[in-house]
Amino acid sequence: VYIIYGMYHCFNVSCQGEGAAVLIRAVQPLAGIEDMKVQRGKRRGDKGAGLKTEQLCNGPSKLCQALHIDKNTVNQQDLTTCTFVWLEPGADVRDSEIVHSTRIGIDSAGQEWANKPWRFYIRGNKSVSTRDKQ
Repeated sequence: VYIIYGMYHCFNVSCQGEGAAVLIRAVQPLAGIEDMKVQRGKRRGDKGAGLKTEQLCNGPSKLCQALHIDKNTVNQQDLTTCTFVWLEPGADVRDSEIVHSTRIGIDSAGQEWANKPWRFYIRGNKSVSTRDKQ
């Protein structure tokens, strides 16, 4: 877990230590939706009531707000034993449904890194933060 802009948390998953991580940019909420609205609503005037389900976790910091992920809750936890957040197998997805695109928000790292196709999502998923226009 790390902080951007001095106030927003982002969630990485790593199996090889520092520097070898994957940023989790979004998740599709399947359960706990009302709790996620409460968490996201803490920074909103409408207390989260106006959020659609697909908007709850459709960005790295939104995901952390909705799931109450911060440096005090999940940072450096082993996701194979953590009781707060874990990974589970999902439905099978055909390779043809996986979109590969360039990364978002890292232009300052230079074109070589910004243009690497290291961003993946399921085509048509409404919980993705930004979809390619292709």
